[in-house]
Parts: sequence; structure tokens; C-alpha cells
Amino acid sequence: MTDIFYDLETRELLDLTLEDQFAAIRALHFSVGATWCECHKEQIFYRADSMGDHVLAHDRMIGFSSKQFDNAVLAYNYFLARAELPPIKTDKRHAAKKSETRELPAAPEELKRVLDGMTFDLQIDLENRVGYRLALNAWAQGTLRKEKQGTPALGVIWYRLAAQLKQRYAYALREANDPEGADRAQELGAYYQERLERYCATDAQIVRQLFEYGAQNRRVFYIDFEGERRSVKVDWR
Repeated sequence: MTDIFYDLETRELLDLTLEDQFAAIRALHFSVGATWCECHKEQIFYRADSMGDHVLAHDRMIGFSSKQFDNAVLAYNYFLARAELPPIKTDKRHAAKKSETRELPAAPEELKRVLDGMTFDLQIDLENRVGYRLALNAWAQGTLRKEKQGTPALGVIWYRLAAQLKQRYAYALREANDPEGADRAQELGAYYQERLERYCATDAQIVRQLFEYGAQNRRVFYIDFEGERRSVKVDWR
């Protein structure tokens, strides 16, 4: 079985006050995605359709809160990307041979069902075992002694800063005859873009390491709401 671990970020924050959360998630726009698999190692994606093609070339997707969030964002943005730009050619390094035989669904809802059917969602599995939902950081701290490198809010801020600095302000400075300022704006934009990519890729790595730890040790650990480290048995494979 070829597994792929994945995470993605969006250009906007999810509005938790809206009654229809699924509709709110569908309306979010993809900013960056990260995957890791044994066959291709780490990959960073800037378009949802290229990321979708890549994950569909694998047997199983492993994520955290992915059925509710990531898969919906990926499915709906996949078709948005295809509508906005001509289809891209997938690099041979980024696609398995079997991807040629997987039929692409014709609508976002169908693609979401396909992605969900391929997905092992660690958050859902762990919530069923513990009895309540915990954030990925609680499992990263308890099992791996690691901290996440950002938050969804920071991811949105980094995306917007990178886009504004590299596009709007660098262009405005160059038009105003300040090439040095334009270059600095480009550099700072690239810095925030790199932070966004590292945050996304690190989350995918935390998911991978958490899964591998549980599969090997038959248990994982979390930090509870009182700051205590607790364990839970798992049967991952």
C-alpha cells in the first residue's frame, strides 16, 4: 500500500460562527499544500489541481482533520484551478504509474467522496478512542515532544504578506523608481512564503511521525486540558 501524508493551508480563516460549516469550508481558497510519501519524499504545491493529481496517484491518504477540512478544500479548489487555467502536465516524478488508470470524478462532490474513501483521518480515529477532540499540537507535544510551527491564522497572514509584498508593493516601488526597495519587498515576501511552506510541510511531517510512532508502539500520547501527559492505545497499520 502506498501511503501519502498531507496538509494544506487556505487564504482565509474558517468562519466558525456560520451555521453551515461545510459550505464555509467549500468557500475557502487553497494557498499551499504539502505532501510526503516514500516514493517522492516531500513535495510543495501551489495549485490544488496539481496536488490533487499527486495524492490520487496513491492508495491511501493520511491526514489530521482531513475528511472535514482538507479534502473539502482540495476537492472544490481542484475544479476552480482547472477552470481558471489550462490543465497542467504532471511531472513524471510527481505521479505514480497507476494514476493513469484512476478515473477523475466530474464534480467536486464526487471528488470529495473519492478522497474521503482513500483517507485515514487520525483526528477522527483518536477522537473515537479518547472521547473528545484534541488539536494536532496536543498529540505532537505528547508523542513527539514537538511543537507546531504556526497556526491557521498565521498561515493566512503569511500568505497575504507574501502576496502583497512580492506583487503589489514590489511593483509599486519599481514603478516609483525604487529598485532597491522593490528587491527588498521581494525578499521579504519570499521570507513569508517560505515560513508558510515550512509550517504546512512540518504539519504533514508531524502527521507522518505520529502515525509511524503509533504503528510501531501501539500507543500514542497527548497533553490533556490540565497539562497532563496521557496515553491511548492504537492499532494503526
